[in-house]
Amino acid sequence: MKRLLTLPLLLLAAPAAAEEIGECRFSRETLSFAGTPLEQATCLLRKVELQGRKTPQKLPRAIVRLMQDGGAPSAEQKAAAIAAFQEPYRAYAASHADAPVSQTAAGLPLAYFAIHDTSTPFYENKPFPRRLDTDPGVNSFEPYLPGGIAREPVAHIFLNRHGQIWPGHEFAEGWRATKLESRVVGPAARGRFVHIETVQPRRFLPGATTRAATHGPKPGFSKAQYRQLAALYVYTSARAGRWLIPGFHATIDGGIPDAHDDPQNFDLKQFGRELERIVGAAQR
Repeated sequence: MKRLLTLPLLLLAAPAAAEEIGECRFSRETLSFAGTPLEQATCLLRKVELQGRKTPQKLPRAIVRLMQDGGAPSAEQKAAAIAAFQEPYRAYAASHADAPVSQTAAGLPLAYFAIHDTSTPFYENKPFPRRLDTDPGVNSFEPYLPGGIAREPVAHIFLNRHGQIWPGHEFAEGWRATKLESRVVGPAARGRFVHIETVQPRRFLPGATTRAATHGPKPGFSKAQYRQLAALYVYTSARAGRWLIPGFHATIDGGIPDAHDDPQNFDLKQFGRELERIVGAAQR
């Protein structure tokens, strides 16, 4: 009889399962997505389709290798990344090369490299400019300066189609640019993500009248953007002392209401090739 009475007490004492948020199962407790680094990257790098739909895609070999092997970029890889930057950001990056990066208030280190697209300029129903990669209106950083589209820059880095880089916040500053951070987890998540905004204009889908139904150009990004994005990934990982786990804005917020749908038309293979050039060149 005593054994029967103690069973409910044991069940009541069992700890509740930790809450997991979104499609890639982010834990409030660990401030991490579920699984190994490779499993996390596989979920976070799903292809972002129109209106935020996501489909699985094969990861480039370079990303698979880095996620499986772990560790951190070598000094040679860090130097190769800095050398790949355009000026004036190359000088800026070199001057901050040994500076620390962000961490959370609880001391958890920077872990995630979040890729966004700006979704601006917005052309409504007008056609995109014919030469996106050189169009001055498309590639201007002015809308992203303080007091432009927001009181403060919305990301750590802005990367235009020329391959030019403007730092909105230094990597040492914990920042938020996803609904997961700002509306669900809150300030505790600041410092866990670094945010890269890649310039890509948008226009309405045929027949649409709201910003929830827009599309970007094809190809979505320039070769210079992929090259600089790969360099930023290696450089930031080197400063963090670990290979960061890459992911997209839409997949980081996947499963959260009113989540964003960027980056659209992102060629993961092209990013992988540029990453391989930087990482491989430093190893030869």
